[in-house]
Amino acid sequence: MEFDNGQYFVFVKDITLPSNKIIKVYELVKDLQDDHVLNLWAKSLRNYYIEENLIDDLYTGTGLSKSEYLQKNIFPNPANKLGAATMSGEFGEILVYDFIHYTQNYYVTKLRYLEKTNPDVPVSGSDVIGYAIKNVLKPSIEDKLLIAEVKTRSSVGRRLTIQDNPLTKAIADSPKDRNRIAESLNAEKRRLLMRNRLTEAKIVERFQNRTDNPYQIEFSAVAVLSKEIYTEEFIREVIDSINIDDIISNILIIYSDKLLAFIRDLYRRACTC
Repeated sequence: MEFDNGQYFVFVKDITLPSNKIIKVYELVKDLQDDHVLNLWAKSLRNYYIEENLIDDLYTGTGLSKSEYLQKNIFPNPANKLGAATMSGEFGEILVYDFIHYTQNYYVTKLRYLEKTNPDVPVSGSDVIGYAIKNVLKPSIEDKLLIAEVKTRSSVGRRLTIQDNPLTKAIADSPKDRNRIAESLNAEKRRLLMRNRLTEAKIVERFQNRTDNPYQIEFSAVAVLSKEIYTEEFIREVIDSINIDDIISNILIIYSDKLLAFIRDLYRRACTC
């Protein structure tokens, strides 16, 4: 189910760095009182994890209700440390998928989390991949592949430090995506082909051979934060204290008020709506 949540990403400001790189800051503004919107959002979240037409057949025969099946077998379990970390991390990634799709017009497959065996274990490979292409039959140097490394901190919890915070980690890990492009694109294409989404598979295929069919590539570092721990002063301290690899084209921060409560509520709704 498609739910366009682009309107909830509100641009806050640009932070210009001494290197002339720009950090774009957005706030995720949502109405926690609007049940209809939250349920639509939750269903959209669920569709990242399981195809709607399979749910009834999958839980039938398990002895579990639909809600129990989704909670136990599909979504990370916030009651244990690994599951809680995975839930926040995957929500941050999904948030960025929605951001680049609904506000930046990138094509995204939305298939990354469909084949998980253990819901509590994160998926390997690049966190977020987006494709910008005008005509798959006529490859252009203007076609663009976006690969984002996303780190999330949804709770206030322990104090952030220069070394231990989502922005530092995203910037440090983003260059590693250079070595994951081929395997990540192969996984995306395979998932599409398995579902007979052949036209979309051709979009991914267009980006599998950059040597013969050149295109633009952008590596992004993204931090998703609870609003309670976001300050521009701290962000500037982080940037002043670390090296930013030249390969990183974009740095993005998305913060939201009471993010952890929002995440838990959305996954709860995804089990019941």
